[in-house]
Amino acid sequence: MGKSFRFLLNFAWVNLGALFGFAAIVIVGCYTTGVPNDLETSNLFETYYCMFPTMILMCLFLYAFALCTNNLNLGLSMGARRVDFFWALQGIMLFYAAVCWGLQLFMTAFPAMANWEVRERWALLDMFDGRVWLFPLVCIVLIVLGCLSGLVMVKNKILGGVLVTISIFVMIFVTIFMILSADTGVMDTLLDSEWGWFFAVLPKAGLTVLSVGAVGGEFLIWKVVQRYVVR
Repeated sequence: MGKSFRFLLNFAWVNLGALFGFAAIVIVGCYTTGVPNDLETSNLFETYYCMFPTMILMCLFLYAFALCTNNLNLGLSMGARRVDFFWALQGIMLFYAAVCWGLQLFMTAFPAMANWEVRERWALLDMFDGRVWLFPLVCIVLIVLGCLSGLVMVKNKILGGVLVTISIFVMIFVTIFMILSADTGVMDTLLDSEWGWFFAVLPKAGLTVLSVGAVGGEFLIWKVVQRYVVR
C-alpha cells in the first residue's frame, strides 16, 4: 500500500500546488486592484476570494476524476495490487481533505489578520464556521463522487459524460446562488416565505444525501477496483 500511496502522492502534490498557486494569485490580485482597502472595488479577484472554499471543492471533484481513471490504470499496469491501490486511494482522499482544510482555514482567516475592510461577501468564507468536521467531510464526499464519475466514464463514456456535466453545472449553480444570496439577501427572503422550513432543512438534507452517496460510492469503487482490467 505504501508504494501505491507514494505513487498517487506524486500527482497529488501537482494538483495541490495548483490550488496554492491559485490562492496566491487571488491574494496578489486583490492587493493590486485595491480590494483590501476599498469597499467600492468589486472584481473577479474579490469574487474568487469570497468563494474560495467552493472553488476548492470543485477542483477536488475534477482532480478525483483522474484518480480512478488514468492513475488507476497506470498504477495497476505498473504492478500495484488492487487491494493496496484501494486503500492507498483512501489515504490520498484524507490527505487531500486535510491539506485543503488547512488552506480553507487560512484563506478564511487572512482578511482579518491583514486588516482588510470587512465586506458582506466575506461571510461566505465562514459558511463552514462552527462545524469543524464539515469542510473535510464535504471534501471527501466530492472526491468520492468525482472518483465514481471517472469509473462510470470508463464503463460508459456517454453516461459518464452526462454525470460529470450535471455535477459541474450543479456546483456552478450552487456557487452562483451563494454569491447572489450574499449580494441580494435572497436567502433571507426564502427563509421568511411559507416554504422557509424547506430551505432551512435543505442544506442538512443535501449533506445527508451526499454522505450516503459517498458511502455507497466507496462500496462501488471497491467493487470496480477489484474487478478492474488494465487497458
